[in-house]
Amino acid sequence: MFLGGYMKITNKFNVPDTLVALAKNDTYTKGKADFSVTEIISPPRVQRLRRKYWNEMESDVSDMLWQLLGSALHVVAERGQAEDCITEERLYVEVDGVTLSGAIDIQKVTPEGIIITDYKFTSAWALRQDKFEWAAQQNMYAWMVHKAKGQKVIGIQICALIRDWVRREAQAKPDYPQAPIQVINLPLWDLEKTEQYVRDRINLHRDSKVAADFEEELPFCTEDEKWIRETKYAVKKEGRKTAVKLFDEPIAAGELAHEVGGFVEIRKGEAVRCTGNFCGVSQWCSQYQATLTEGNQDD
Repeated sequence: MFLGGYMKITNKFNVPDTLVALAKNDTYTKGKADFSVTEIISPPRVQRLRRKYWNEMESDVSDMLWQLLGSALHVVAERGQAEDCITEERLYVEVDGVTLSGAIDIQKVTPEGIIITDYKFTSAWALRQDKFEWAAQQNMYAWMVHKAKGQKVIGIQICALIRDWVRREAQAKPDYPQAPIQVINLPLWDLEKTEQYVRDRINLHRDSKVAADFEEELPFCTEDEKWIRETKYAVKKEGRKTAVKLFDEPIAAGELAHEVGGFVEIRKGEAVRCTGNFCGVSQWCSQYQATLTEGNQDD
């Protein structure tokens, strides 16, 4: 997302200069729009902090691998023309005086209506979690197709490209993704629900901009927006690498550990988006820094 100026790109592992140049050449644009779909889905706090500290943010090329591959995929996808498929179309819709834009990876035109597909590089673990943001994004695209093109959408889906897929895991675990590419159908919301969601998200971002302009505290990220991973209690046995069973609470874990002659390993929960700095602004976020202070006090 180009915000003007430059985020600092480092090259700690001496990768080829061509990759560094590619990382610096951020050609993304939301066109003549106030917000993009991906912007209004993301936390208002993150968006405002990124705008404020963009020129101070730093990322190493090695940490941008999947972002670069994602950009490359979109370029290649434009070449993969197929019958009755519209690729990489950007749509614009005005709502409440705000222009919203969204670029749709694939629109497959059928006699019954359009099926929307979006490419996602993801992990096998993430694929097994509920991904509300994916559903929200695709439903907004469906709403935009209706508003901008007057056409009906009959289905929305994700084409997930699983970056850490392991064949032996697929063979051993029925609930593990059975192929490195998975097509996932998502629930299609009614148009009124989607439009209300769009208005709510726009208002959140407007309020956040006002708070930033007046140097007030930004709205906090919600638990879902922080990608909370709950604390788990793993029953382990000496000499065994994997857990016998995982529990959400310690009592049941302790009982099983006693039965099997094992022990309980606490896998402490965390706000993954914050601790992994996936937002890119955790060092400037008062909400996250406060949790670090509280954690140090608890220790």
